[in-house]
Amino acid sequence: MLNNDLNTIISNSLIVNKELLTDKIKDIINQFKIVLNNNKNLIEETNKIDKKNNNGFILDFNIINNIFSNIEEENIYYRDVTLSKKDDDKIYGKELFDIGNVVIINDGNPYVIIEMIIKNIKAGNTIIFSNNGYMYGTNMLIITLFQSVLEQFNISKYFVQMYITDNYDILERFANIDLVVCIGDHNLQQLVLKKSKNKTIVSGYENFDLYIEDITHIEFINKILNLGLNIQIFIKSDIDINIENSIKINDVDEAIAMINYNGNRYSSSIFTNNKDNASKFIKEVKSNIVTVNTSPTIERIIDIKQLDLMKEKIIIYPNIRNI
Repeated sequence: MLNNDLNTIISNSLIVNKELLTDKIKDIINQFKIVLNNNKNLIEETNKIDKKNNNGFILDFNIINNIFSNIEEENIYYRDVTLSKKDDDKIYGKELFDIGNVVIINDGNPYVIIEMIIKNIKAGNTIIFSNNGYMYGTNMLIITLFQSVLEQFNISKYFVQMYITDNYDILERFANIDLVVCIGDHNLQQLVLKKSKNKTIVSGYENFDLYIEDITHIEFINKILNLGLNIQIFIKSDIDINIENSIKINDVDEAIAMINYNGNRYSSSIFTNNKDNASKFIKEVKSNIVTVNTSPTIERIIDIKQLDLMKEKIIIYPNIRNI
């Protein structure tokens, strides 16, 4: 059951003991993957209830498994040490430490919950997720399952907690926060950047910008739109197509300007048969992922690197052979 008292949540996070974490991170992540797959039916049933209550979308376990596979490629973990001999007297190296207490504000997307749990446990950070309760049942189940894995390894379940709020008042507790991560659309990013007094990282993950100036691929476009994702659609004004909540614009230049000003900076796509416009779009759009005549959802991993969630310290050892 969710404890939504902010003072208690903060206190629980600050007293977490990390001493037992160092040698267990890989095993914890592997066990988390096993537990999610073993509880697939329960997660799907909970997910259906959220969807029935108009409070979510249907999860794809292929995406969840891809999240684990992609993160495994970054072989970086809390307390990793790399050494390199620099001279006869000293050995220089680097050691990775946790940033501390990380608040993750997102729109309630469960893929974000799963990926940020894994990345922050690899970094040794305690995590407080803060959102408005979207997909509450699914997210709370995922967090509870991860907490059960932590307890199997004698680690406090308060490594990961969730706080439900509409005004993100958790940002007022800046003295107890070491990093803020905001993952959501442009409006959420701007709100958090305005309120946050801490170092803040933003990502538009799972928010897509789509510009259509040719309907040759209309069947494929409709399949993308039917996925129910957060897609901002821009349509060239002379195209005979009506899509709810889309924005009519004059040309590719206006599309680029709109996306760069109001877009989510995560993933943008253009559907066109004009090679020059495609090239211009690729060069000038300020998104991390840009696609042409294909799904903007082709690459779905949070564009926040593992090292963004960690501190790297230079360490110097005496050369023992010379002592």
